[in-house]
Amino acid sequence: MFNENVAKQRIGSLKKSKALDPLRDVERYFLRQVKKYNIETSYDVLAQEIPYFRTFAYTEYATCFMIHPLNLDFRLTQIMDAYDDKDIDESKVIDFASYFRSNIEKNMSNKYQDRGTDFSRYREVDNLVVLPGSNKLKSNTCLNKLIHIKKLHGDNVYFKPHPITTHTVIGEIKDQFGEELILPRDIDMYHFMQKADKVYTTHISESAMYAACLGKEIEPIDVYNNVERGSFYHVNKFLFEHRDNPEPWINKTLSSPKSGIICPQIEENWKEKLDSYLEYMTTKREKYKDWFIEVRKKK
Repeated sequence: MFNENVAKQRIGSLKKSKALDPLRDVERYFLRQVKKYNIETSYDVLAQEIPYFRTFAYTEYATCFMIHPLNLDFRLTQIMDAYDDKDIDESKVIDFASYFRSNIEKNMSNKYQDRGTDFSRYREVDNLVVLPGSNKLKSNTCLNKLIHIKKLHGDNVYFKPHPITTHTVIGEIKDQFGEELILPRDIDMYHFMQKADKVYTTHISESAMYAACLGKEIEPIDVYNNVERGSFYHVNKFLFEHRDNPEPWINKTLSSPKSGIICPQIEENWKEKLDSYLEYMTTKREKYKDWFIEVRKKK
């Protein structure tokens, strides 16, 4: 997660926000604890393994540490189990929604450093479209939906390119929707999110969580057939479904160890929560041993 060589390959010259620094200890602890289960780990990847999975994936999500197996059914199940967790009563529910809002208020929500803050030449609009990076824009985003949004709102919308978007792709977006509606890729998106009433985003963006916690209406812009192909899908899927009243769902679900969401900034017992998650998921995994036989290639 904090390997400089890996970061350079993935995000180039961009630097991760200092708001993610508390996750360093979580990553170290996670990598140490998971060795007890003889299960592999991989940072920020997605694949479909058999239920007796061999890999835990992990990444950052809205300054939290996210863990899930490389199996879609288990990813979805862990979130449903978290919301239904009978061990989490009202006294154990943590106010994650307020924490996410405070990230925005304290300018801690951006994943990357040095976001632009010159907003003087931009007018306020009611709608914001948050686009994924160049590598995901055409495969994961529905162009027909974007065209529909432009027709629906006219000039009352901004399209915000992801910081990892090439100049070529930005040029294509400007040609399609008009240069005046395209924000700079390096400007602070959360300034415009706070001004908007509605935020269009994807199942692969943590902006969905932040917008929901701000009380904004959220709506997806994904290509439906690719909607499951994203590390945040298993959380954002239910977030979109609870968009009319997201806070109770957010707080109850993320408070449970079964969610695989760890936030050391507001969880004093985060180590115990992480240990509980690993025990929960590996126990679930064990039930499927020998159901499906996977032939693994020799290295």
